[in-house]
Amino acid sequence: MTLVARSLVGRAPTCALVLDDRRASGEHAVISWGDDGWQVRDLGSLNGTWVDGARLAAGERVAVGPEARLGFGVADDDWRLVDESEPGPAARDEATGEIIRPSAGMLALPTVADPRASLFVGDDGHWVIEIDGAVRRAIDQDTLTLDGRTWTLFVPSQLDPLPGTLKASGVVARGVGTIGLGFRVSADEEHVDLTVRWGDGGELPLPPRSSHYTLLTLARARLDDAGRGVADGEQGWLHAGELADMLGFTAERLNIEIFRARSLLAKAGVVDAPRLIERRPLGRQLRIGVARLDISRA
Repeated sequence: MTLVARSLVGRAPTCALVLDDRRASGEHAVISWGDDGWQVRDLGSLNGTWVDGARLAAGERVAVGPEARLGFGVADDDWRLVDESEPGPAARDEATGEIIRPSAGMLALPTVADPRASLFVGDDGHWVIEIDGAVRRAIDQDTLTLDGRTWTLFVPSQLDPLPGTLKASGVVARGVGTIGLGFRVSADEEHVDLTVRWGDGGELPLPPRSSHYTLLTLARARLDDAGRGVADGEQGWLHAGELADMLGFTAERLNIEIFRARSLLAKAGVVDAPRLIERRPLGRQLRIGVARLDISRA
């Protein structure tokens, strides 16, 4: 199984690792990620938690290294930690136990096809949750209810801030702040071609998507403000409801288009693709996060 930041072990169906062994307690132990890596803690189980043949005291917490042998209720059990890397984010459906993980750097709930909420890394390196047009800090073990379904969030600790992730070669990875976007629009506005323009002069045409028109509308708003001399930080902000009306969308459809646009940019190799659409912390305003924009007729 794949561990989340805090994984409960036991016979109870709500556990992340469900054990089919009567010698294991309902909630037997917890495996969690901390500052020093993975740890296992016994939860006062009847038959004990074992690490490499040694029994833990009730409530005792010990570090778990690569290939450590874990036993739950019996010493000669042979569960092993085969990968000690840091866990990524996840969400668990409390009704079914289903675990959802990120796609293209973002975790969508309840599904990628219906992203009512999105989890991604914010500008300060913390995981944030975007829901109903608002963004807030995501908290480990927090719960979220969407359409009657309750999800528990498993959120890793703070990441390094992302002014620009360095590749092994020493070249700064491509981020939203380094790219430009070029739009070519048909006369009837039925077709929009979108090209990513890298800082080194290269270009990447993106495949056709309906979300291109959403980005085009936001790009026009930012360029219009720039042409009127509006300060950069104030350019292009639109209320989400206003943007949805301009596009003839419901709020839910707008969220889907935004998620798809971000996902496409992530697949193109942009490391901080969620910043493609910026949202103000207070209120429901948003804008395109790319400043270098060009619009032409096909």
